[in-house]
Amino acid sequence: MSQFMNLITSQVIPLTYVDASISVVNSDIILFYENTARNADFLNTSVLREAFYKALEKFPVYLGYLRQRADRGLAIVIDKDDLNMPNYLESTSDILFSDIKSSSYNPRTWPAGLMTTSMTPVPDQATGQIKMLHVHIVRFRESSGVAIFISSCHGVTDGTGFYSFVNRWADETRALMTGVSAPEIAVCFDRAVLVGDPTDARAEVDNLLRVSITDLPPAAIALTLLSPMERNKVIHSRRPNADHQGCLYRIGHDKLEYLRDGVQKCTLDGPRLSINDALSALIAKTVSQAQFANTTGLIDQPSKSGDMAHLHLTTIACDCRRHLGISDMGYIGNAQYMSMVTNPVERIIQATTFETLAEAAIKIRHAINRVQAPQIRAYIDMINQHSALYMGPITRAKMYGLRTTISNQSRFGLYDIDFGYGAADFITSRPARLASMVTILPTRPPSKDVYVSITDTPAVLESIHSNNFWRRFADLVY
Repeated sequence: MSQFMNLITSQVIPLTYVDASISVVNSDIILFYENTARNADFLNTSVLREAFYKALEKFPVYLGYLRQRADRGLAIVIDKDDLNMPNYLESTSDILFSDIKSSSYNPRTWPAGLMTTSMTPVPDQATGQIKMLHVHIVRFRESSGVAIFISSCHGVTDGTGFYSFVNRWADETRALMTGVSAPEIAVCFDRAVLVGDPTDARAEVDNLLRVSITDLPPAAIALTLLSPMERNKVIHSRRPNADHQGCLYRIGHDKLEYLRDGVQKCTLDGPRLSINDALSALIAKTVSQAQFANTTGLIDQPSKSGDMAHLHLTTIACDCRRHLGISDMGYIGNAQYMSMVTNPVERIIQATTFETLAEAAIKIRHAINRVQAPQIRAYIDMINQHSALYMGPITRAKMYGLRTTISNQSRFGLYDIDFGYGAADFITSRPARLASMVTILPTRPPSKDVYVSITDTPAVLESIHSNNFWRRFADLVY
């Protein structure tokens, strides 16, 4: 440990507007590994722990404190003499791995306390500080397998950066097992790489994004005046997750292609659609229909200019690294551009057919096509001018009648994470997240199917399960 401490240097990493805006959310992953050979040294405790600290040497950002800057923006402050050490726990369970596997990894069969964080990064009970990283390793009975829960403050980095750390931990574990050093990797924490050169082309920012940044509800301003600890406690207390639960569906790759082709035929010489376009449209319509069916009262019609209660908002998270030419830098931060589309609620809840899906999918495709370097640079310029107003998007989104945010993590190579015993048997995100957020996850290779993770009330989930068009494509896992 002392050698590890000596390798860390003090530094301050100013966070961007995007980093700060999602510092109120945790990113999570749970990996399940079966010990089929009943190897007594399976995922050795001391090796995993030593490799973890070696990975942190490359990712010291996880050792910092979330601090408010003088301009009310946020920064991560790393103090080599007072590190904000991750919560790293290991425990055992009297549950057999086979019991969880036979339930299709239903969270109801998981060991109690496997997930050691909430959806919101709240202050640690022992230190009073927000930890940037949490790990809980659970060993199942009779050495039958291991579950690894990893949770990171989303303000540190997006999924690309988060999984880069998890992969580095796995690489360092294999290196200790084999005696062959882990490969060198590029890691960059400098937010300035997002800005680019002043001479780089700029384009007009999408109006939906511009308004979410510049037209702030009073609640957004009030939240930015709080310290990170107080703000996250307030947001945590307001999240109505007590009656929310998660469900998981599996959609076969052949059905995804059939869905895309069926929607494409209804576009009347429109843009070429991807599977993700068609699936995102199907998710947005299915979830919004179920939410509307279980909404008390009517969705308000606009009474004045700017009213949004009659609109449904679809948000697609897009990784900007490739567009900005920084894919090879190993950028660790939130390089996300939120592609936004609105539809009148009365349109999005129309009965699902290939024709109504085409209408939604075309709008999604047009929005994603606009995600190009000039527009991204202009967006970054704008948010840098409003760095203290980062609570705007999270508060303004709640003003829409219905909303769906879709995060596609099926391309992150999650099953490439190898701690020395091959790919995990099952990988998932937190089963119950925000009601407005849907996550697309990969299945274990060689399958090209996807999982769709949805969180909402039992009534909404039952409505989704009863949706005949959705069930033509999606099979319930749990």
